[in-house]
Amino acid sequence: MFKFKQLVQVLSVLSILGLSSCISSAVSNLFITGVKLTPANPTIAVAATQQFVLTATYVDGQTSNVTTNDSTYASDNKAVVTVNAKGLATAVAVGTANVSASYHGNNTKTLLTVTAATNVAIAVQGDSRVLHVTNLRTGQHMIFAANGLADSLMISRDGETMAATEVSVLPENGPGWLAIDPSGHYLYVVNHTSQSISAFSINWKTGELNPVVASPSPAPTKPSSVEVNPDGTGLSVAHFPDSTVSNFRIDPATGALTPEP
Repeated sequence: MFKFKQLVQVLSVLSILGLSSCISSAVSNLFITGVKLTPANPTIAVAATQQFVLTATYVDGQTSNVTTNDSTYASDNKAVVTVNAKGLATAVAVGTANVSASYHGNNTKTLLTVTAATNVAIAVQGDSRVLHVTNLRTGQHMIFAANGLADSLMISRDGETMAATEVSVLPENGPGWLAIDPSGHYLYVVNHTSQSISAFSINWKTGELNPVVASPSPAPTKPSSVEVNPDGTGLSVAHFPDSTVSNFRIDPATGALTPEP
């Protein structure tokens, strides 16, 4: 079996010979270790929409968003949720549906929950590193972005004159994946380099993030992504490069995490 370096060498030779286009797609597929839909397990109101982003992970640990031309999307319950070719889901009725996506033979899915508008706290759009969050009760909109190079999070509020603010995750390093609980109270960040999870409470009045008590929480080896359960009672952390998952309970009063056995 070719190793990664050998594959690169083969591609270089084929490029010189003008043959790379024949197998470039097949070879590039060998570099993909998995795909994931974000946001994970979102909750939206009837008639609302949710834009999904498909992210691929490669053998070197790098991730990138997948272009819609190379991916397909589907809903397993069209009476509740429909989804178009670009990953935009529309809520039809109260219930749940699995939204699935495929990219060059790599498949993934996430659960989309649809509730009455009065029961929905937030709407989330974006990908693993940038979340656009709307508070459906107040109409406020906030953007959270991970800055892995500066070990920080950038926060901005649409429609206001305030400049973006920056919150450090230090002494943790490498923030790379964001998730927010369905109530819109807490933001969770996987720090790839330091292998931990930072937790923050969200102040919608001031636009500030405040560290949750006992944060950060250690995560097992090589955490790659974080997902909050649809009911907000816990979260799961996936690990690179296998399919191992670690689970944590969320304290609804504080947002603090407790590892589950």
